[in-house]
Formats: sequence, C-alpha cells, structure tokens
Amino acid sequence: MRRCCTAGALNIHCDLGNRLGQANALSGLGDMRRRAGDYAAAVQDLEQALDIYRDLGNRHGQANALFCLGSLRQTTGEYPAATQDLEQALDIYRDHGDRGAQALALNETGTLRRVTGDLAQAEACHQQALDLARQIGSCHDEAHALAGLGRCALAAGHSTQARAFLWQALEIFQKIGAPEASDVSRELASHAEDEPPALPRATATYGRSV
Repeated sequence: MRRCCTAGALNIHCDLGNRLGQANALSGLGDMRRRAGDYAAAVQDLEQALDIYRDLGNRHGQANALFCLGSLRQTTGEYPAATQDLEQALDIYRDHGDRGAQALALNETGTLRRVTGDLAQAEACHQQALDLARQIGSCHDEAHALAGLGRCALAAGHSTQARAFLWQALEIFQKIGAPEASDVSRELASHAEDEPPALPRATATYGRSV
C-alpha cells in the first residue's frame, strides 16, 4: 500500500512539474524497493533521484540518496561503488552538521569496512558512530555501533571483548524494542557463556584506528 501511495505521489509531482517532489518520491520509492529486495528497480529510482537532487543543488537530498545506494551496493557485493557512495554521503552530512545521519553513515561504513577485511577502519567508524550517538542520545545508533564493535572484535578473534559489546548492544535493542535484538541474541548464543562480561571501554584495542 505504501509503495502504491509513493508511486502515486511520484505521478502527481511529474504532472505538476515539481522536480523536488519527484526526487523525494523517487528516493522514498527506491528505499522501499531496496528494503523489499527489488534491487535493480531500487537502483534506477535512487539514481534518478540523485540526478534531480544534483540538478537542484539539494545537498541533503543527494546525501540521502547516496546513503541508500551505498547500503544497497554493499548488500549486492559492489564494494568499491558502495564505498564511494557512503563516503560522499558522509562528507555531505558532515558539511551540514547532521550528527544523527553521520552516525548512521558511519555505522554502515563500518560494516562495509569489516566485510571487506579492514578491521581497523571498521572499528574506527563504529567508535566515531558510538561517540556521536551518545552525544545526541540516539539509543538505536548507539546499539548499532556497539554491535559493530562486537563484530569487529569477533573477526579479530577477541571473543571476550566481542561478547561484552554484543551484550550491551542487545540490552539496548531489547529496551527500545528494536528487531535487531534477535540477530544479536543469535550471535551471542553461538558464543554463550554463563554470565555476560563487563563492558570494556569502547576504544580501539586492536588494529590501527584512524
């Protein structure tokens, strides 16, 4: 239903010649298609939105479209393109001083760095996201950053530290009723011990942080 409404809004904006409305509708439609797994259509929508935002000089719209494209391309394994999209989005969010969007983009970039094997950069991204999330009081971004740090620690073979971060992430996700709690719970179950460990200070403890 929501997709139909967004598509209908797109048609109306096209009829009216409202280019900003078109870009917003395309961006929303692309994000919905991305979440639904319709990746080819999502890329088409998001790239069209990005082109319009660039024509209009709408930098924040560009950043949002780039973030969605970067997330999508990470999912489909297009890592160099995903890196470029996410870096551009993050630069714009920083220029605008949007700390919430920065935290979101940093966590996504951290995940990308981890899956491509750059654990030092991944940890640095999640640490920055954690600091920002705590500054602005964003529990959801804080939990994502802690989960990211835990996954970096797991990849580096530091299971005790990993469990500490993951336990803290799980506690927050459960408190706010986030669906991500189930994924973190499964990860912890595969590394179960009797008691949750004490959470270490969230700073770089391995690799090279930048």
